[in-house]
Amino acid sequence: MSEISWGILLAAYIFVGGMAGGSFIIAAIADLFGQNKYNELSKSAAFASLISIIVGLVILVLDLGRFGVDPLGTLNAFIHFPNSIMSVGTWIISGLTVITLLTAIIWIFQGSTILRKALSIVGLVLGFSTTAYTGLLLAFSRGRPFWNSAFLPWTFVVSGTLTGLAISLLLIPLIAWVMPRFSIDFKKLIDDNQKFLDVIKDSQKYILLLIVIEIVLVFIEIVTGHLGLLINFGNLLLIFSGYIAIGLLLPLGITYLNLKTKYIGKEIQIPASIASFIFILLGGFLLRYVVLIAGQIIH
Repeated sequence: MSEISWGILLAAYIFVGGMAGGSFIIAAIADLFGQNKYNELSKSAAFASLISIIVGLVILVLDLGRFGVDPLGTLNAFIHFPNSIMSVGTWIISGLTVITLLTAIIWIFQGSTILRKALSIVGLVLGFSTTAYTGLLLAFSRGRPFWNSAFLPWTFVVSGTLTGLAISLLLIPLIAWVMPRFSIDFKKLIDDNQKFLDVIKDSQKYILLLIVIEIVLVFIEIVTGHLGLLINFGNLLLIFSGYIAIGLLLPLGITYLNLKTKYIGKEIQIPASIASFIFILLGGFLLRYVVLIAGQIIH
C-alpha cells in the first residue's frame, strides 16, 4: 500500500476552501438577484466565506509547517503565475479573500450598496473558480489515476456550493444567539420564525437540486470506475457509505419532507433543517477525505 502523505488536515483545508468559494457564490447570488429579500442570507454567506478562508489558512500552515520552515516559501506561488495550477489557485484564493473581506466590511458598516454589488459580481467568478480549484489541482496530479477524472472538479463545485449554502444558513441563528448585538438583523430574522422558515424553504429548493446533481455526479464516478474502486478498501468504503447516507440521502429526505409541510409540523421544521445543514457539512468533509486518501493508495 502506498504511503499516505496528505491526511485529515489537508482534507479539512480542501473542504473549507471549497466551502469558502461556495459561500461567496451564495452571498453574490442572494445580493444580486434576491431583491433585498435575502439580505441576511447574503450577509451571513459573506461572513461564512471569510471565516472559511481564515480557518483554511490556519489549517494549511499547521499541515505544512510553512512558516516554521520557509516564511517566504508561499511567495513562489505568486511569482510563478500562471505557470502552474497551484499558482493560479493561489491568486484566485487571494483575490477572493480581498473581495470577501471588503464585502463583509461593507455589510457590517452598511456601506455602499453599489460597491457591494460590484464586488459580488467579481466575487461570483472568484468563488466559482475557488470551488473548482481543489478539484482541478487533484485532477491534474500526475501518477494519481484515481484523481484523473473530468467529473471530480464539477463534483467539488457542486459540493462546495451546497456546503456553502448550508453553512450560510447555519450561521444566521448561530450569530443571532451567540452575538445578538453584533447583528441585529439576524436576531430580528430569528425572532420572526415564519420569515426565517420562508428563507430556509426558499433555500432548500436549491439544496434539493444541488444534492440531486451531486448524487448524479457521484453515480457517474462509480460507474466509470473511479469511486467503484473503493469496494476493495473496507475502511474507505465505510466512510464513503457514510458520506452517501449521512451527507446526501439523509439531508435529501429531510429537505424533501420539510418542503412538504403536511409531513413535518412547523414546530420542528427549523430544528430539522438545521440538523440537515450539519449533515451536509459532515458529508462535504467526508467526500474530500475519501477522495484525498483514495488517490494516494489506489493506482
